Amino acid sequence: WAYVELDPKQVRILGHQNYFAVNCCYGAFVAIVDALKEKVGFPFDQFPSKMFAFGGGGMTGWGGTCGALIGAAAAINLVVAPPDSGAIISELVGWYTKTALPTDEANELANQGEYVAEMKFAGALPQSEAGSMLCHASVTNWCKAAQKGSGSPEVLERCGRLTGDVSAKAVELLNARLAGNFTPAFKQDDTTAGCLACHGPGESFEAGQFTRGLQACTSCHEPHD
Repeated sequence: WAYVELDPKQVRILGHQNYFAVNCCYGAFVAIVDALKEKVGFPFDQFPSKMFAFGGGGMTGWGGTCGALIGAAAAINLVVAPPDSGAIISELVGWYTKTALPTDEANELANQGEYVAEMKFAGALPQSEAGSMLCHASVTNWCKAAQKGSGSPEVLERCGRLTGDVSAKAVELLNARLAGNFTPAFKQDDTTAGCLACHGPGESFEAGQFTRGLQACTSCHEPHD
């Protein structure tokens, strides 16, 4: 479907708003699609967006892939055909794993009272790097950094702002592609590349070739020589 340039700030606010309307997956998808609905109309105004409610909390609360990433990736794939969509989604996931979230931009919107949804916590929130695409790791790392429980109002507000951040970043990447200047910036770290040099895709289980992926191995596994 045809993509037009969107305002990342507007989409960030929509992501936060729709997180509290349903959840992170729905929020990220609807933030992008509703912005396109406003500027383009058909066919974006026909999409059954509630289908993306399944992805909240790493898919119905299972703590898998962050729902905001699922929703944003679905929206990207709606307007960009593979393999280009894959490159943009991969860049978004890489950014998510290495960025201190919620971003300064998200906290500034809170400080200025620009969010539409009622905030669970006013003012700036602590930030942390997820180190992983997993909801489980993302929330846990933030809770450790903020010294807050995973059921606290601050966590809900953090995830709302994060949903807006992911939506806005997806739009920034889509805008760059539309302008013809999208260039992937994410690079796999040397440690992970070293792990996959032995354990990455191959035909021999005996040689340790039993895994694949781009996520940092040491976000879950202890490093070894």
